[in-house]
Amino acid sequence: MSHVHCRMFFHFVWSTWDREPLLTDTIEQEAYALIHSACKQCRAEIHALGGIEDQVHLFVTVPPTVLVPDFMQLVKGMSSKALNDAHGSPTWSFKWQGGYGLDTVSHSHVERVRAYIQNQKQNHAEGTLWPNCELPPFFCPRRRAFAL
Repeated sequence: MSHVHCRMFFHFVWSTWDREPLLTDTIEQEAYALIHSACKQCRAEIHALGGIEDQVHLFVTVPPTVLVPDFMQLVKGMSSKALNDAHGSPTWSFKWQGGYGLDTVSHSHVERVRAYIQNQKQNHAEGTLWPNCELPPFFCPRRRAFAL
């Protein structure tokens, strides 16, 4: 049997629906636990997971047998369904924004990207963001800075 060695580092970023600040306190902890669970199910290795109230950054290595769109569908779908099952009410529901950002990261930048993601709250509070690692403004219809 032949073997395949593939070690690609993926940096995903996505947001809550309409960039609503839904990822607070317990919801954030539960969402991250669900993301961990989905990654484990796909045998994806998490290098970093972080974010703020309206967005998530996930830095992973996904096995070559798992298609990226399928991986993200599982991560986002499983987490939003479980959060709604646990906390949904007539006045509260959880939904991710459609789509996501994805960049590959070279081996030489792994530690830098990992640190950036782990310090998301601080980076946003201090305004020390890397624009290329954040979602562009057009990812939020209500806050659209420019039209496509």
